[in-house]
Amino acid sequence: MATMRTWHVVHDIATKVRYSVLGTTFHPPTEDFPTPTVAARLSTTFEFSRHSIPLIARRLYLTSQPPGKVPDYTEDSNIGILSSVGSRRPGSGFLRGSSKSEAVLARSTSLISSLTSTFAQPFYSSLKGLAKLDRPAVTALSTDAMLYSPSVVGLRRDDADHFDMTDDDFDGELDAIPADPTTKDLEVPLAINAQNQRAMGEYVAPYVMNVLSAVPVHAGAFRSASYMTPEWELNGIVRGTMKSRIARALRLFAARGNSTLVLCAFGCEEGTPIDVVAQIYAELLACSTKSEDVNDGEFKDIFQKVIFAVPGKLHAMFRKTFEMRVYEDELIRSLEIC
Repeated sequence: MATMRTWHVVHDIATKVRYSVLGTTFHPPTEDFPTPTVAARLSTTFEFSRHSIPLIARRLYLTSQPPGKVPDYTEDSNIGILSSVGSRRPGSGFLRGSSKSEAVLARSTSLISSLTSTFAQPFYSSLKGLAKLDRPAVTALSTDAMLYSPSVVGLRRDDADHFDMTDDDFDGELDAIPADPTTKDLEVPLAINAQNQRAMGEYVAPYVMNVLSAVPVHAGAFRSASYMTPEWELNGIVRGTMKSRIARALRLFAARGNSTLVLCAFGCEEGTPIDVVAQIYAELLACSTKSEDVNDGEFKDIFQKVIFAVPGKLHAMFRKTFEMRVYEDELIRSLEIC
């Protein structure tokens, strides 16, 4: 007997989006967060992915559901996403086709509702205030302020997302019927890929994640504004500021109960070398504690799983540098024991 598939299924996400917006929290640069403590017998699992953040978040959410369980969208998520803010405008040009990580998130999720809410205004006001300063170097270093958006709802599939392609929410058949005639507009895809004529930005069953928006150092602009300063000193300032800011984001993730993180190549789009970002992540998340840098090892085995979303040509270099930095740390420790 042939089974009839629906063209689309209606999901009411209004309550969850409202919850996410009302929970949006601005954290000023002066706010401190507690140092996380290691849970008993926990060892962090690291993964390196070439996929986009929305794809990874959707896979994590769907695979975390027990078999046969209907996802409960009123539950808080334990999946934390680091979003690199690349503009003083919410969404970083997501409507103009920007490929920045924040723009990709804004197009695929309800994040823009949080970013444009009154709760987010202090965050963007601080960025605009920095831009008005007549001190380009200070503006380029940006701010330690952060914005936390809980339970952001994912609702679209990006073009590279082929996870769980057999789901009814992926591709309706020509003989399928609408699940609800009042939602006929959902049958129209967001866009069509000109090369393969496949639908882009299709609606998918909702999934949730927590998004932490932070601003990386604009390393290229900082170097241009500080051309009189020796290069070694500039590199040290950029690295130190970036490491402190990433550590601050990780503390907030831990304080909000996130056990699984999806981290981007934070700051690379703004000019920080990929090897520097990989080393910083390794030192904070996987290396041992060192007296010369109190942040090293602070987050070792704090989180259950960490996935690095580094697509394209940067992926291989990022992974190699991360693993080599961890190996170097292990080698030094073994020599100290001997």
